[in-house]
Amino acid sequence: MAMGGAFTAIADDATAVSYNPAGLAQLIRPEVSVVTQGYSRGMDFTGFTGGNSGAATAFEDTSNSERAVSPGFASFSVPWKLNGRNIVFLLSYQKAFDFAYNSDVDYLASSNGGATSQAISQQVHQTGGVNVFSVALGAEVSHRMLLGVAVNSWQGRSTFSSFSQRTTSGVNLLFDSELSQESTFHGLNATLGLIWRSQWLNIGMTYRTPFRASYVFTNDYKYVDSVTGLIKQETGLATAAEIKWPETWTGGFGLHLGSRVLVTTDWSFTPWSHARLTGTGTSLDGSNWFDLERVSVTPKATTKRLGVEWLAWVSPRSVIPLRAGLFREPQPIVDTLTGAQRVTEGWTLGTGIKLKDLTLDVGLKATHEHRFISRFNTDAPIGGVASIAYGFERLREYRYYASCIYQFDTDSVHRAITWIFDGE
Repeated sequence: MAMGGAFTAIADDATAVSYNPAGLAQLIRPEVSVVTQGYSRGMDFTGFTGGNSGAATAFEDTSNSERAVSPGFASFSVPWKLNGRNIVFLLSYQKAFDFAYNSDVDYLASSNGGATSQAISQQVHQTGGVNVFSVALGAEVSHRMLLGVAVNSWQGRSTFSSFSQRTTSGVNLLFDSELSQESTFHGLNATLGLIWRSQWLNIGMTYRTPFRASYVFTNDYKYVDSVTGLIKQETGLATAAEIKWPETWTGGFGLHLGSRVLVTTDWSFTPWSHARLTGTGTSLDGSNWFDLERVSVTPKATTKRLGVEWLAWVSPRSVIPLRAGLFREPQPIVDTLTGAQRVTEGWTLGTGIKLKDLTLDVGLKATHEHRFISRFNTDAPIGGVASIAYGFERLREYRYYASCIYQFDTDSVHRAITWIFDGE
């Protein structure tokens, strides 16, 4: 990650199962890897205005910040020789998507020069994510050619809740609306990888196959009836659906500028417009999973990454690298009213140290994004305040990574495996 995430052509540690499983064939000793990740995120919403029946509405600027730490990756790999060629078997866990999100904002909405105002409070809480459990094999076909395959089990679970209340014309409504949702996600696919390597140049390619995932969700909605003023509740039964998840193609180059400098670059392509939801038995069938539109506005996306590594210190007992990178990552998130896609860009930095059998690394990923979006105010229209407003969203995020790799004595591990399966 410290090299902008450009690792497809290099992939020389256990995280190759995520970047390019062919790189696993470069591991020459059994090893255990553990990665911890955290983030600090801030969102600003500024300049929002809207119209309702011709009346202009101004929304107060708001911001939200949050931070969290969680496990990111763990693996165990075992190499062995077959006809003089290296083969590596690996088991791994990875948190592919982290859905953790918390927002607690309070703002004012006023129309007609302040003649009508609402004090609005909205809280959003989301937990869960998608974890990937993989079984992988990397093989050294020749000195220059490496091949790999990983079979991935996608297991996801998430909970979402949104609560809002308002004060309008001096009347405090302690409760206005509450939406909660629970969902699960299960799928199976494969990642195929190839690396061609030489003294000066590495070329890497991966293909992550498309797959169909089962998706089950339940909704619960409470709100104040606008006619009776009473609280109503709508609870839906568990809805089973199927998601068609698209494939991903990735290519990369690694250029060795001498024995201490490495430059890497990656391009990754995913047709997010092909992500489809089916089997719900509702009007959502055939719609895009991200924007819920049959004629989807979710675009295809090409991610670009660039990284560099300099071995600042090399000795028989230790190695210390310095790393940096740049990236541009279009997201499958598009505002259906403004047409603005979320495109994140940023830079990375990192370093580490290898001491005999132990390797420790740290990385920092700084992300920013700015776009023109719409915002839906669930508490309106009341007293002329617009239900939809337009303004600017600004994202600032820092992600932190810390990893530990420990390599074991090859003979000891092989003897232990032989004892487990064959006895003495």
